[in-house]
Amino acid sequence: MKVAILGAGCYRTHAASGITNFSRACEVAESVGKPEIAMTHSTITMGAELMELCGIKDIVIADPIFDHGITVIDDFAYEDVIEAHKEDPEKVMPDIRAKVNEVAKDLPKPPKGAIHFTDPEDLGFEVTSNDVEAVADADWIMTWLPKGDMQMGIIEKFADSIKEGAILTHACTVPTTMFQKIFDDLSSPEMNVAPKVNVSSYHPGAVPEMKGQVYIAEGFANNDSINKLMELGATARGNAYTLPAELLGPVCDMCSALTAITYAGILGYRDSVMNVLGAPAGFAQMMAKESLEQVTALMNKVGIDKMEESLEPGALLGTADSMNFGATGEILPTILESLEKRTK
Repeated sequence: MKVAILGAGCYRTHAASGITNFSRACEVAESVGKPEIAMTHSTITMGAELMELCGIKDIVIADPIFDHGITVIDDFAYEDVIEAHKEDPEKVMPDIRAKVNEVAKDLPKPPKGAIHFTDPEDLGFEVTSNDVEAVADADWIMTWLPKGDMQMGIIEKFADSIKEGAILTHACTVPTTMFQKIFDDLSSPEMNVAPKVNVSSYHPGAVPEMKGQVYIAEGFANNDSINKLMELGATARGNAYTLPAELLGPVCDMCSALTAITYAGILGYRDSVMNVLGAPAGFAQMMAKESLEQVTALMNKVGIDKMEESLEPGALLGTADSMNFGATGEILPTILESLEKRTK
């Protein structure tokens, strides 16, 4: 099997955020006896998992950065980083982030400059700046491309080199539905530059070097492709989950915190009104739908940054508290406390 990974990444954005570590990368590094995996970045971590845990040796990393060369920071011993992560990653991460931010001051941003701690070639990967060369004969093309509105322009340059029936996955920055539409458009009679492919996702749901998990979108790829991704994902990442393509963003991207709150609220509300009050499912659903639709409509109408001007948070304090029982009572007090803090 040949895997083409499009995008090598750069650690500077992770360093700037100050919330990342190398927990999963260290775990893999120690399990396969290759310390240099311990400080790999995102796509390189996922490639190393496929190579070392799944036995896939034909893996190529493509990125324009390889025309300019990556900057490898070698100030930190891999073994020391692994040991620190067994107790508390923050014993080493502040120094690592500080070093990256220092180097980044004098280094161009991608695609002219990128910061890593391990050279991908030292892990056995083939590297290239040529996407056409990378995707040729690839069974699986794992993309880590820039923001969504740029992806069509990038993909159409190599689309006609993709093998018929290949698996195409995205990992971030674009919804699966949008990713599928790109290939629908490229394979349309008007353009006719892309073969039929199996579109899904291989989304880590977090920084890949932090957590061993992957989310695979259903709805577009055939069953064999989904099963193959699940098999490889479970072995390589440790945990693999399928979910409807439309839910990938709400579950995996930054809005997952909002999704978790909303979903917990729906389930708690459902159990309280149905199991305690005895309301029928249809009535409970009608009321839930009105709540979700009208709050969304308010956000769309006034803007997320001006919602309090139209709906005072305190207005809910005297109404929602009446639902403080059953499953809702497990989460509502915290919500009410938060709303009270925002009340004028």
